[in-house]
Amino acid sequence: MVDTRDQGLAPETFAPGDMRERIEAFDWAATPLGPRATWSPSLTFAVDMIVASRFPSALRWGPELVLVYNDAYAPMLGERHPQVLGKTFAEAPPTSAADSEGPERAILTGRSGGSAIEDLPLTTVQSDGSTTDGYFTIRLSPMPDATVPSGVGGVLIALADVTRRVRAEQALRASEERYQLALKAASGVGTWDWDILADKVYADARYATFHNVDPARAAAGAPLAEYRIALHPDDQARLLKSGRTHLKTTGDFDEEYRLIQADGSVRWVQTRGRVERDAKGWAVRHRGVMVDITERKRIEQALEAAEADIRIAVDAAGLGRWDHYPQTGRRFWDKRCREIYGLPDETTTESPLTSLERLIHPDDLQPTMDAVRRATDPAGDNMLNREYRIRRANDGAVRWVETCGQAFFENGQCVRFVGVVSDVTERKEAEADQMLREATMALALDAGNVGTWDYDVRKRLLRWSERGYGMFGMAPGAEVGLDDFYAAMHSDDREATRQALLAAMNPAVRADIDVEYRTIGRDDRQERWISAKGRGFFDEAGKPARVVGATVDITERKKAELHLRLLVNELNHRVKNSLATIQAIAAQTFHAARSLPQAQEAFSARIVALAEAHDLLTRENWEGADLLDLLGRLEALHGGAGRFTTEGGSVRLSPRMALSLSMALHELATNAVKYGALSSLEGQVRIAWTVIPGGAHPRLVLTWTETGGPPVSPPTRRGFGSRLIERGLAAELSGEAHIEFHPGGVVCRIEAGLDG
Repeated sequence: MVDTRDQGLAPETFAPGDMRERIEAFDWAATPLGPRATWSPSLTFAVDMIVASRFPSALRWGPELVLVYNDAYAPMLGERHPQVLGKTFAEAPPTSAADSEGPERAILTGRSGGSAIEDLPLTTVQSDGSTTDGYFTIRLSPMPDATVPSGVGGVLIALADVTRRVRAEQALRASEERYQLALKAASGVGTWDWDILADKVYADARYATFHNVDPARAAAGAPLAEYRIALHPDDQARLLKSGRTHLKTTGDFDEEYRLIQADGSVRWVQTRGRVERDAKGWAVRHRGVMVDITERKRIEQALEAAEADIRIAVDAAGLGRWDHYPQTGRRFWDKRCREIYGLPDETTTESPLTSLERLIHPDDLQPTMDAVRRATDPAGDNMLNREYRIRRANDGAVRWVETCGQAFFENGQCVRFVGVVSDVTERKEAEADQMLREATMALALDAGNVGTWDYDVRKRLLRWSERGYGMFGMAPGAEVGLDDFYAAMHSDDREATRQALLAAMNPAVRADIDVEYRTIGRDDRQERWISAKGRGFFDEAGKPARVVGATVDITERKKAELHLRLLVNELNHRVKNSLATIQAIAAQTFHAARSLPQAQEAFSARIVALAEAHDLLTRENWEGADLLDLLGRLEALHGGAGRFTTEGGSVRLSPRMALSLSMALHELATNAVKYGALSSLEGQVRIAWTVIPGGAHPRLVLTWTETGGPPVSPPTRRGFGSRLIERGLAAELSGEAHIEFHPGGVVCRIEAGLDG
């Protein structure tokens, strides 16, 4: 801004800002007003009046609207002061709406009795060069002069500084805006004000709507009884009693209760209020706010239910719970945990580790203590999963126990170590017995020289053990099918054997195979008598899936026991594969999870994904699956219509690839639902793929791209999901997968060979 001090005048002539002396020394004869001696009394009076005023004042006089102003008005002119003194409206047009020509001429001609401009923002320049921003109300008033036809000689311009009031109003409006924003952000907040003496409750629209009261009526004040109608019957007595008590005390009112909505639904709310009292101490007003806590209540109830489920599951499984706080020495061993260790119910003064070390079998003590130290080390994996022997405290019996736990840390220190323990003595004894029986069976089968066979009905593939090849006079490992089997059979025995196999595969019959037949060795042309026993196995739809059995060279009658062992092994072959997969998922999930509920949720979701993939392969008779079908199930499970877009054609996947890719896509979708694009309404996932020919097998290239979700930042450490995708796919499919955490969304690129 410009300096309002004198410009172009000698310092000794006028003091800066002295408008009285400046006006007296001004050459008015050169202006339309003429010499001061010829001025009318009205003009002289008006000039003397504004010069004497300490408030910002100015005159526009005569038809030309010549400007005269006082010291207080000079800062309003900025750099134009003092040049505009004595200038006409045409010579010094205004720079602000405050000096518009129209209103002034309307006053000058008598058509207007005056006007005002409210709260005009103006920047002023003080005599010391400093600037200030403020607000002024400008009033334009007529100045009478009997010497002119209209009776009005000029216009008085008076300014009133209203900066404090305007800024106070602005602060009040800003505060109100912040208050309203806070109400909106607080998820269903409403306010109320109860005039107790008049029994009128004034409430905003939110509060009124929650109580089924018309918002207009609530704004005008409605009786308390109208609001009470919405109270849940189970909460009315408690809330009314609390309200009466609150009116007699000085404490704050804080209650949670239910409201029945107009549509019949129930919402939980929390109200907080305070009573205002008159000089005599009587309660006169009750004001407060209401918050919708329905979602919080739902989460609390779900958490209570989940904790109850955990307790029931733990009790049903015979697990004992333990909870240690290493920094304070506090620990908790529940009743079942103490029973497992043979400890009395009363609290012992020993530390948990001391009690534990006394009970652990000497051969298992050091490895177990090392596992505990690794779990409670911030640099470790923070998990404990250990089987060890104990000498039970009450009877000295040797028992096997399995304990699982997780350590939690704050500021690099273990603050809590929690887990469960179970007595697994029977299982360990059963495992030892099973190992002994399997070793014995292996010796028996080896001594009995038994061959085995496995017929995959869907693929028409027949597998033999090495001895089975020998019984058919074939080199071990040769590719054989059912036709080769019948071709090697003696013609007199072929039909009976065929009927036995058909009966085993018939769902209505399901007969066991127990036949004897002769074979003519394909390579050595030797004739052998074979005793074959077998059984068919069926899927959930009742269709035959496998027929497995054993063969014995009847001539030698050796290794009969091998038949049972190999039969059991082949029977459980696929079951063990599935269990191994589930075991790996469980180990990784419970290894990486922060809490048991989180682990249960993740484990259940991954099992569902595995089941979905199995269902899809079952429909295809385990011959493979189409990528489009797999993505269709993924969309139905995780997003619904419109959340996924796909770009690519039909691609046939092998069973192994379908399972691995299904699990990987499920992990990506689960993360997207929790943290990524699918966690917001606007988010989407684009899945695009193409098949690149060349090499031994063509390669599938698939890209997963998330958009529209919350901002993404790279994780501090990779979880099981990331390892499943990046490492699992590489191992299972001889491919590669890369996950990139772009700010706009996760991008995953998967490349793998199509092996089927």
